[in-house]
Amino acid sequence: MRILPLAVAATLSLSTFAGQALAYQAGDVYVRGEFEKSDLASAKFSRESGFAIAGGYLITDMLGVELGIGEKLEHDCQLDAGDAGSLDRMPVNLLLQYYPLGGIEDARVQPFVGVGVNYTRFSGVSTAGLSVDNDYGFAGQVGMDLVITDNLSATSFARYTEVDATFESGGETVEKVRLDPLTVGAGITYRF
Repeated sequence: MRILPLAVAATLSLSTFAGQALAYQAGDVYVRGEFEKSDLASAKFSRESGFAIAGGYLITDMLGVELGIGEKLEHDCQLDAGDAGSLDRMPVNLLLQYYPLGGIEDARVQPFVGVGVNYTRFSGVSTAGLSVDNDYGFAGQVGMDLVITDNLSATSFARYTEVDATFESGGETVEKVRLDPLTVGAGITYRF
């Protein structure tokens, strides 16, 4: 007879804990693996897709920081001067994220909005005699987590970043190309 009340109490305790675990809370840490596709503002560069990883920390129930890095992508490019070649682009984004439903129990959908800075590293330029400067710019992101379990979510997002590729030869600017990628992606997020 004593086992039944203990079992009921344990079940209620676990269900209460599980409901609270769904709420995004201050101190949560997460990692995300994602697949991204970018649409560039310039037709001079080929469009490429790739994988990325991001990690974040919730400072409050509704506010967090996220650092994401994409894999190095090789783009074919054609400059106005007639030079053709390729270069590698690797984006890094540091964002302040706002979760309007953070802290709400049983919220299975968690939208988010982020703003921050993008750093793009260019390397592997194959066009003879040219180099490309790395670039900093604004980054903005909107997205949504669909909570699957207490720790696992499916994530989708769209992100806009300001990126210019400045081609130089002998210290002189040859051409500046505005890339401004609009990136859409999806992935799986694991929350600790």
